[in-house]
Amino acid sequence: MNSTPGLWQRIPVLVRAVLTGLVVLFFGASVWLGILIGSRRLTVSVPWATGPVFLLFGFFFLWAYWRYLGGRGWPRLTAEARRERLRVHPLPGGVWAWALCAGVLAVTSYIALIFVWARLIHLQPYGSGFPRYSALTTLCLLLGASIEAGLVEEAAFRGYMQVPLEKRYGPAVAIVVVSLVFGAAHLANGYRELTWDLPYVLFGAILGTLAYLTNSLLPGVVLHAAGDAARFLLVWKLGPNPPKVLIWQSGPDASFWASLAVASAFGIAAVWAYGKLAVSARLEAKHS
Repeated sequence: MNSTPGLWQRIPVLVRAVLTGLVVLFFGASVWLGILIGSRRLTVSVPWATGPVFLLFGFFFLWAYWRYLGGRGWPRLTAEARRERLRVHPLPGGVWAWALCAGVLAVTSYIALIFVWARLIHLQPYGSGFPRYSALTTLCLLLGASIEAGLVEEAAFRGYMQVPLEKRYGPAVAIVVVSLVFGAAHLANGYRELTWDLPYVLFGAILGTLAYLTNSLLPGVVLHAAGDAARFLLVWKLGPNPPKVLIWQSGPDASFWASLAVASAFGIAAVWAYGKLAVSARLEAKHS
């Protein structure tokens, strides 16, 4: 009976951390999908109620799942380990301000780099497979999916996966490994995600750095959920991103250079803000 924990501990930390994070992700995503299917069946005679019912049950699940990952519930033997891996620590106002500043600057650079990336390769349209529902149901589904991604993906990747890797291999290796797995995990959505893999890796690095410097998932949850919500809503209203003419065909133009300049300027500003965040977090840690 005691051999299973012993065998598990013999597995390298890298493998254990990645597997644990993927289990957290898979369980959360599977239950979330099950709630959506169940909500559709419950409201088959009242289609407009699908979205609100989905959000009601979905948010209850996320609340319960977040509490469990944070150390609540059985088994009590793993409570402290779960609490440590979720690392949901309250942050002082100054750290919050620098975290959001750094995150917004980095995400702005990231968005500009996507425009650059779309001129280098044929970036597959994002969101072309959105389901056709009523406006209310679609809005509920997209907002719910954004919040689910912010909570579950941050818990899985920047929490359960990254925390043990930071302890064993250091923050740089942990952030790189988790960001690569984060990008690869999106391939589960289909082959179209392949051209988005590099942007996803970069986005993962932005969030992983925030989690490490603040020792909290909270800023990453806010940025992840807000970013996904903005992306989903824009695609819903404006349609999938149209294909761009590659610079290998037309040569670099003003639009390409402008995107590159914005990405560079905001990227430099983000590095500066991350430095300020690191200093602010260290000072707060000394005074606490």
